[in-house]
Amino acid sequence: MDFRILGPLEVTSGGRPVVLGGHKPRVVLASLLLNRGRLVTVDRLIDDVWADRPPPSAVNALQTYVSRLRGVLGEQTLVRRHGGYTLVVAPGGVDADRFESLLGDGRAALAEGTPQRAVDLLDAAERLWRGPVLAGLRADAVRAEAARLTELRQVAAEARIEALLALGRAAEAAAAAQAVVRAHPLRERARAHLMLALYRQGREAEALDIYHELRALLAGEFGLDPGVQLADLAQAILRRDPDLLPAAPVPPRPRTVTPTRVTVPVDRFIGRRAELADVDALLRAHRLVTLTGPGGSGKTRLARHLCHDLDLPVYMVELADLTDAALVEATVAEAFGLAVLTDLAAVADAVADDPAVLLLDNCEHLVEALAPLVTRLLVELPRVRVLATSRQPLSIGGERRYPVPPLPAGDEAVELFTDRAAALLPHWAATAVDLAAIGDICAALDGLPLAVELAAAQTVALSPTQIRDSLDPLSLGAQRRDLPDRHRSLSHVIGSSHRLLSRSQRDLFTSLSVFAGTFDADAVAAVAGTDVPTLLPDLTGLINSSLLVNVPGPGRRRYRMLETLRRYAGRDLDPRQRLRLCRRHLDWLLPLAAAADQGLRGPDAPRWLGTLRAEQANIRAALAFALGGPAPEDGLRLAADSAWFWYRRSHVAEGTHWLSMALAAVPGARDEDRARALTGLACLRYLVGDLAASGEAITAAMACAERGGTPATLTRAHIYHAYFLGLSGQIERAGRRGGSRWSGPGTPAPTGWWPRR
Repeated sequence: MDFRILGPLEVTSGGRPVVLGGHKPRVVLASLLLNRGRLVTVDRLIDDVWADRPPPSAVNALQTYVSRLRGVLGEQTLVRRHGGYTLVVAPGGVDADRFESLLGDGRAALAEGTPQRAVDLLDAAERLWRGPVLAGLRADAVRAEAARLTELRQVAAEARIEALLALGRAAEAAAAAQAVVRAHPLRERARAHLMLALYRQGREAEALDIYHELRALLAGEFGLDPGVQLADLAQAILRRDPDLLPAAPVPPRPRTVTPTRVTVPVDRFIGRRAELADVDALLRAHRLVTLTGPGGSGKTRLARHLCHDLDLPVYMVELADLTDAALVEATVAEAFGLAVLTDLAAVADAVADDPAVLLLDNCEHLVEALAPLVTRLLVELPRVRVLATSRQPLSIGGERRYPVPPLPAGDEAVELFTDRAAALLPHWAATAVDLAAIGDICAALDGLPLAVELAAAQTVALSPTQIRDSLDPLSLGAQRRDLPDRHRSLSHVIGSSHRLLSRSQRDLFTSLSVFAGTFDADAVAAVAGTDVPTLLPDLTGLINSSLLVNVPGPGRRRYRMLETLRRYAGRDLDPRQRLRLCRRHLDWLLPLAAAADQGLRGPDAPRWLGTLRAEQANIRAALAFALGGPAPEDGLRLAADSAWFWYRRSHVAEGTHWLSMALAAVPGARDEDRARALTGLACLRYLVGDLAASGEAITAAMACAERGGTPATLTRAHIYHAYFLGLSGQIERAGRRGGSRWSGPGTPAPTGWWPRR
């Protein structure tokens, strides 16, 4: 079976065309073809067919399309897997694969000094094209692959022109180059070929006109000049350099490579001494180190400063603006000073056994293409070390990951803010009030260097206190002209990571926005409405994408989402989604707090203290949600179950706040719940010596417990009331009250009730 995508989508079996159906089934097949041999999930196929607006019947419709395709392609070709489908294609069964193979062979022939063979191979590659890639299909995945293959088609055309020049067929080369330049006026390599072909025909003036035409075009449209290589070629033509007219074709020779000069920004590099030492030690001990972390965490700057001071040659590859995975190998070769069409074999010949460091910057969108390339590079260049910066690890053997942490919010982050603000306001000096506000700003921004710098830029118009009081991290932007577009706003930085997620990963990322502080996998499963094994791949994906952070510590693994990321994750939730997720969050905490209330009164109390200490931020968030209107009764129960923890930890202000708020929110609540909450409030008021408020609360608790409390609640209220009476000097009443403890059958022992000061 033969699949053709270099033009309209066609499939033939035994030389006969296969009927594929309408546009949507063709998009499904195109998506499977572009991911041939790999599992394509149902969610991914739905995204490709319907983008962001799938109908309610999308899953059923997709199953219908796939069923029809399986009927014509065969169940051995279109295979159903768990969670999706895989298209099994024989080697060479797709015309695009044959094209890329011919292109690779043609480039190899050109490098080996056999230009005629290169022309033959590249001509065969061009004959495979029947029109635009997957012509007529409208889908994002199709557009991305179309752009990649179209770029490779231009690379093939330029390689053919280079082969014609090597054969001495200048007129043919000029005609071919003219066609490329006409279609793509800004391709400097094609213009260089055209200039050289014209010059070799004795048409010097026309060759220079080609250069000046590009120079005027770049200046008028972009304010730029042609590249150095093209300018050097124009100068060589002017002086009639004899090297432009080789006597005979010669095979390319390995060049002596020149290390890249790693530059660092001109503003101060603040802090990071420990990180520099850690990464330097890792890079000396291991051959592949990847700096990971969310966008704006300072990975690139840390790597540049480290490499700037290394005692080894450094070759730097900037990948942020490279979108075509097919050009990764050529881009790496170019970093070593080799020709654009040179592959990794030529790099190995040029570098040989020399020690060096290759810095790969901003890898996250190209990790699939980089992983095999870096593996080959480490094998073929045994003394080269690789330092990568990426929001996602390369995930290959030998890799050592180093998560770049945020700056300490109260120290280095404040210094960064004041330094950048002083650069904008030379006569400004931070007051004590300013420094306090700056500390709050840095804490709210998680100490992310980019976020802190963007906030500091607002000091041109606002004081630190004003910035703090109106801070919206996702609205922060910059006016600096030297910043790349991807760093001009925090929202754009996070968005570039968010776009790399799968649909299910994006859904989980959104769900996590309801958490506060840290949380574990069981909590994630409860809020996501699934189980841990099911969510584990997406949870791991979020961690690998630096959108979720592992929290160091013993016992069960916990995670944390930076506040800026949490805001981004929750900003698009509609009210119904938010209500559903917050309800699940509350439902997860209610039984946990109830179990902890009992566990804290027994021998397992230390473990439960640790559990509730870890969940305090989540309990606060759940209480705010519940008492804000949707579930005040549940809020009262959660507050009552947390009371003994607040008492044991002396969190008087917090416990008093939530218990008072809960009691006020549900004046008609069950007597059992009110009695427990009032008893907790009495304990906390006693702890600070407010006997009057304590007595008022325990008296009310007694009344509620006697009307409808459980035996345990009534017993605790009786005993605490007796204790209060004793402290108040009412000894006789205290004795009578203490003797009237509940003693009905089945009454649990009132453990853990006794207040302490």
